[in-house]
Amino acid sequence: MQRFINDCYHEEIRNDYAGLVRRIRTQIDETGLAVLDDFIHPDFLATLRAAVDQLTPVSYASGKRKPLVGTDLKDTPFYEVTFSDFVIQLANDILDAFNIHVEAADIHPVLGILVGEQGQDAVKGWHFDATYLTMAMPIVMPPPSSGGDGKFRIWPNVRPFSQSGWKNRLYWNLAKIALLRRIVKSRAINFVPGNLYFFYGFRSYHGTEELDTNQVRANCLMNFGGPFFDLQKGNVVRYTSKATPAKFSRAASTQPQS
Repeated sequence: MQRFINDCYHEEIRNDYAGLVRRIRTQIDETGLAVLDDFIHPDFLATLRAAVDQLTPVSYASGKRKPLVGTDLKDTPFYEVTFSDFVIQLANDILDAFNIHVEAADIHPVLGILVGEQGQDAVKGWHFDATYLTMAMPIVMPPPSSGGDGKFRIWPNVRPFSQSGWKNRLYWNLAKIALLRRIVKSRAINFVPGNLYFFYGFRSYHGTEELDTNQVRANCLMNFGGPFFDLQKGNVVRYTSKATPAKFSRAASTQPQS
């Protein structure tokens, strides 16, 4: 068993791995966000936190925040988790329902360390990811409060996977309309270090809410493949999942909730 996996998951992985995959996929399909509580071993979480301390000066060396991407993280514990046999297999088993398969070359970790005024560039930068699946591994998070704690907000599964350029532009334009963002249901949560979160990055509009400049927020995103990455490789995918997106163009009856 790989060292970053908490002991409490060992039996489930050995004896009911298929059930674990179904549980994650069902949560993403039904709520937009799946979570494995306390998945990261506490000792490994301490190692990740020490790595954040070492990498923070690197991230801000130029006077501006630089997200650390891909080979920037080589020889770090973030790279170890992202490219582990377990995580790659888990991502592929989740995505199998969509007729998607990713290889190591399709995987890109990103470590975002937000602190001070220079860390505000990522706040409320609402976006769709280019990738099929995003795993979020929070390392350092502000304590929950009424504001400024950098909550993660997500409008889940508002579009299907697609390799259509015009559909991609359409959804991006719709998502920029503030009224639609207020109408369509969203969730805002405080990430908890040690948990592992899963969502369909391409399908879900999301971002970070207000963050107090005195707080530190460090989160590693593991990104897996993507419709247009496949298209660039000449791989035309017929997506097979029956999941139905809650489109921006269809008003929901509930307001955004925290």
